Amino acid sequence: MDTKNKHPLQTKETKQLTELLTSLHLALKNIQLYPAGHSLVKSRLLLAYQSLNRMLNTKRSILFGIARNVITFEDYILGEDSPACSAFATILSRHEIASINFSSGVGQHSLFLFLKTVGVLPEQNQAGKTLQQELSSLSIPHIDIEIINYDYFDRTDNTSADLENDDSAPLTWLAFTQKLTRGILGYLGGNTKPGEETQNIAPEVLAAAINKHAKNHPEFLNLFSTLLDQMLRQPHEQNSSVSAPGGKEFSRILESLNPELRKQFLNMTLKKCDQNMAQSNPEKTLSTFSHSIVLEMLQQINRKNVHVSPALLNLIKKLSQIRAKPSPSTQASIARQKKTSNLMEPEDHSKHVSPNYQNSLQKLAEAKQPSKAPAGFDLDKHLASLEDDSLDKQIVCATLILMKQSADEEEYAELAARLMEIALLLPDKGAFALLQFTCKTLWQQAKDKKQQRSRRVASKCLQEFTHPDFLNYTYSILPELPEKNLRDAVDFLSLFCPHILEKLLKIFCMTPKPSLNNPLVAVFKSFRLETLTKIFTILPETTTVKTRRFLILVEYLGLQGTVRLLHPLLSHEDADIRIQVLDLLLPINDKEGIATLISMLESKNEITVNAAIELCNRHNPPACTQGLLNLLEYQFVKQSAIERNRKLFLILSHIGDPRALPCLEKIAFTKWPFHREQLLTMKRILFYSLKGYGNKDRIKLVRRGLKLKDKEIHKICNSLLLGQ
Repeated sequence: MDTKNKHPLQTKETKQLTELLTSLHLALKNIQLYPAGHSLVKSRLLLAYQSLNRMLNTKRSILFGIARNVITFEDYILGEDSPACSAFATILSRHEIASINFSSGVGQHSLFLFLKTVGVLPEQNQAGKTLQQELSSLSIPHIDIEIINYDYFDRTDNTSADLENDDSAPLTWLAFTQKLTRGILGYLGGNTKPGEETQNIAPEVLAAAINKHAKNHPEFLNLFSTLLDQMLRQPHEQNSSVSAPGGKEFSRILESLNPELRKQFLNMTLKKCDQNMAQSNPEKTLSTFSHSIVLEMLQQINRKNVHVSPALLNLIKKLSQIRAKPSPSTQASIARQKKTSNLMEPEDHSKHVSPNYQNSLQKLAEAKQPSKAPAGFDLDKHLASLEDDSLDKQIVCATLILMKQSADEEEYAELAARLMEIALLLPDKGAFALLQFTCKTLWQQAKDKKQQRSRRVASKCLQEFTHPDFLNYTYSILPELPEKNLRDAVDFLSLFCPHILEKLLKIFCMTPKPSLNNPLVAVFKSFRLETLTKIFTILPETTTVKTRRFLILVEYLGLQGTVRLLHPLLSHEDADIRIQVLDLLLPINDKEGIATLISMLESKNEITVNAAIELCNRHNPPACTQGLLNLLEYQFVKQSAIERNRKLFLILSHIGDPRALPCLEKIAFTKWPFHREQLLTMKRILFYSLKGYGNKDRIKLVRRGLKLKDKEIHKICNSLLLGQ
């Protein structure tokens, strides 16, 4: 296939991605060849992990498509000239993998497990499990694969297919993976001829294929869901001339589907847009949809009673109005315009206004108005009060007063409906202080109103503020708020605690890397005991990923009162969680944590032992001295023995237990015919590590070190003697 004329030139980013794929392949080959603790496995895995982590620091996820012996990213083909990259693609293809998505937060151990699993080819698999089953049983987070039934795709690189004249012609596998990784559907990949305008026909061609094959291939809907989700999550460049790549193509596909399929696909579109309201704003994508599709989405919500968040509902309403007439600039303005237009439609005006009053109004309108504002009148302040934000606040306050005074149940319900149209959009303005006032007033009315129905209406309004969709919508706005508004927002959420703690915890767990600065942490700290109780109630039944994020929150809230509750997690099936719990317990010298760490040091599993050594390196527990000494090597057939000793010397130095010195002395004067240079370097590190021991304990070994024939060791020993 000649790709040079069909695909953009490689960029700096794609070259880095090719290097990443090459390093992943090298790590995989070493995992296939050597045991887990081998130095080549560890070094290659570390390089691959560091390369992947650098890329994920600049983007939330990296989605690769696999097409036989090449790998695609967006509309680029990676590694055509790289044998390692091509070999990696071939291995993945043999597992029938269509795409791999690496997302922020992937750990080194998770990467090892993934490569180790992929390295076992299907014909070598003795367990009888599929790759997806194997990966699912290992609970590997932040690495997702898609295995797609592509019987309806043409696996050959036939570029002569005339898609314009044959609406049933299948897509090539390469073309499909390019669409998958670009997050759009209006692209014909390998079938595109130089200079040919295919964007205008591709969506209709694909829609025709979906109409024809969807009955036998229900997974089309899931594919559509994956592609739409990827498109909504991809960042939009501010300077880009295309506001939402792919949106127009999606719209044209939806228009070309048969009515029954279109309903299903529209439902999926609404669902995905709703899910992405918190992470990314789908407005840029939806704004490129045709007016007919936007209206059909609105009808779908109304007729089918499809549940969407207030934020998405208002967005779709706004888009449905924007084509018909100029729209106000904010969501709150839209709601206010709707309120005022509903309160007094033009045809109802005559019913409420008498002829005499109409004449008075006419005279006032024709009267000559003064050209200047009266003395002492603050015109700027008056104009500011007429702006959308200020009017919204005035309307909310006035409506609350009218609701308080109203004794008519019908009137109260109508006023409440008008109130909520604006109140649910107040987060857009950062008006959380007004939201607090609104909620407190509604609480009072839910308790004090004489009319039973009015009390129920007030209670129902309050429930709107605790609905998960509204909380998600509110949370998405918090990072952009000034400090004062952020404090008000935290106080607003605290009003409903501890009732909404579980909902807030779910939102907190949606963040890939929850930080201490997360606004919700302030809420959880205010209700620390209730939050911890809720966390440990949820933990036994939650997912591995959420468990990790809950443990991060436990660390932020402090371990007081939680130690006993953490002990059961020391036997969790996921190794990363066990290590995370030990990282919490070891700094406080917890007996259960120490006992678990000692048992890990005694394990026959190299991965477990290496993890235990890393924990000792971070926490330096004195109780593990003997376990660490037992791991010291005295024969150096393998270079890995030298590398392990060097790490152990430094850990033992930080602990400073004199029981280690006899073992160190034995190693210091061991003679070995192999790896002489590496052995000498190890001995230098050994003598350097003696600075962690007491002067009286180390003096004998330091003086003996002066008898060794190495100037570097002499310098180290003399420095230690002078430091007595």
